[in-house]
Amino acid sequence: MKLPLVYSSKYNTDLAELGIVKPFALDRGQLVLSKLASDMGEIPDIHSPEPISDQILRLVHTAEYLETLNNSSTWIELLELKADEYFPEKAQAPLTLLLDDIKTKCGGTLLACELALKHGLAANLGGGYHHAFPDCGRGFCALHDIACAIRSLKARKLCRKVLVVDLDFHQGDGTAVVFQGDNSVYTLSVHSEEGWPEEKQQSTLDVPIKSDETHLYLKKVEAALAKALSDFAPDLVLYVAGSDPYEKDVLPGTKFIQLTLDQMRRRDELVIDRFADLKIPLAMVFAGGYGPHVWEVHYFATRRILERAGALSPVR
Repeated sequence: MKLPLVYSSKYNTDLAELGIVKPFALDRGQLVLSKLASDMGEIPDIHSPEPISDQILRLVHTAEYLETLNNSSTWIELLELKADEYFPEKAQAPLTLLLDDIKTKCGGTLLACELALKHGLAANLGGGYHHAFPDCGRGFCALHDIACAIRSLKARKLCRKVLVVDLDFHQGDGTAVVFQGDNSVYTLSVHSEEGWPEEKQQSTLDVPIKSDETHLYLKKVEAALAKALSDFAPDLVLYVAGSDPYEKDVLPGTKFIQLTLDQMRRRDELVIDRFADLKIPLAMVFAGGYGPHVWEVHYFATRRILERAGALSPVR
């Protein structure tokens, strides 16, 4: 029986082949799967996604913006590539090939949601591009996989009311913009008050955390979940489980919140257990996380998904 996990080798884009030397996030999905294989004594049998369709992308993004993704200049701007980070003369493929891999990750988020609706819990070992706007990409996010999944599911009447629980270090500003005024989607964002994006958007419920409030982080998350559930009755939850609040995240801009691995683990268990106990389907995506150690956060969160799904025995 396949585990409720979604992953593809296309998640691990070969940036060198594209002439890029910028150190983006490592392929955390493969690292998580390798550790799970060690735990289980065998390679996990998981689900492989198909690229998301252009028809679904147009449920969220403008046709004009999607057309610009066929231009290398759009990707240079989106990825903020500097002269010493991009060498087109060394590239074996055009930058626009990034679009194919990202479409696959978007398809992974949609598949994880479909699996969650069927089985209760699921995870896409990637995705979480919550900074993409309908008419532009930003913050290294080209396509809003979360919004595309929600719009597709609702169009097919597979769900009616969706709660997005975003605990990435950065505010889920793109998510807030996409669903502004949509009462069928509740956007909850617990994020750093300081740092990027400097201009925050209006989510249904925003919980900004100041750098001197780190000790209150878990209490604020718990209170935010309680508030969201008192306001809204979802039939699907999308959990944006960014690992960038972790103290070992290497992105300079994430210095304002630095949680221990134990705190991150308790955060993820708090969210996953809350909705598992309520029997509300939950799909998790990885979102932000930078450096060689952040995969540890995603491993424990993914393992908790499997534990609560009955696929693994709990281990402390």
